[in-house]
Amino acid sequence: MSGARGRSRRGKLRVVAPPRPAPRRLTAFLITCAVVVGPLVFGIVTLQAMVSQTSFRMEEMTRQNSQLQQSYGELKLQVARLSAPGRIAQEARRLGLRLPNGGSVHLLEVAGARGGQPEPVAQPAAFGLKPLLGDQP
Repeated sequence: MSGARGRSRRGKLRVVAPPRPAPRRLTAFLITCAVVVGPLVFGIVTLQAMVSQTSFRMEEMTRQNSQLQQSYGELKLQVARLSAPGRIAQEARRLGLRLPNGGSVHLLEVAGARGGQPEPVAQPAAFGLKPLLGDQP
């Protein structure tokens, strides 16, 4: 008897299906994810492309710098060879130049703007930079 009474109180039992997620909520979630994640991925890819491009430019500039340093060294060597007193004397002899006799040299003093002192010869601006350059380009 107690079994029949217990069933009547509870009523009929039935199996209930699990609740389905609302399609509107799922769609809204997917759209929100696409709106947030899409630009992030695009930004990361763009940034990576810019970093790679900068790396290639740096590599090219390093190579160009090495070439220019080598060229500068070669030019300094050429200037040293051409400036050698022995080479200049040999070239002067080849051109038929000779040293003057002691009596044939005459010095002329010209009165300048400084009370009889000759004015210094103006040198090109590049000569003022020469001591600053040193061995490095």
